[in-house]
Amino acid sequence: MSNPLDHVDQLGAWLKGADLALLELRGPGANLRLVNDGASVRAVEGEEPLSVDAPTITVGAPSPGLFLDRHPLHDRTIAAVAADVRAGEPLGFLQIGPLLMAVPAPRAGLVTDVLAAHGTIVGYGAPLFVLQPIEGQTS
Repeated sequence: MSNPLDHVDQLGAWLKGADLALLELRGPGANLRLVNDGASVRAVEGEEPLSVDAPTITVGAPSPGLFLDRHPLHDRTIAAVAADVRAGEPLGFLQIGPLLMAVPAPRAGLVTDVLAAHGTIVGYGAPLFVLQPIEGQTS
């Protein structure tokens, strides 16, 4: 029988081809997490697996406006599912007329869900992202 780790490159190609952001495999002695950030697929080692009971933070809109998951001059989303973010980093933007306001991450964490579609009009406090905080880090 072959070692499953011999097939990580193939798993990465399938992950990218299926346009999935995260593949996590758990076993009795090891965990394998493959993260697809749109540009490449990388194996993430040494991290604790996502816990079903882990607390999450819902990031709401700081103002009403048009939600943008990327800067208007860029094609790539800022914070996709499975992206690690630091406190204060922009997760997306709100466009209010000619004003562009960043939606900052309240603390360091892993983006587990994007709740609003690009170009959606949102109200104050509307849920935009779900973060799983990284234990022991506040920035």
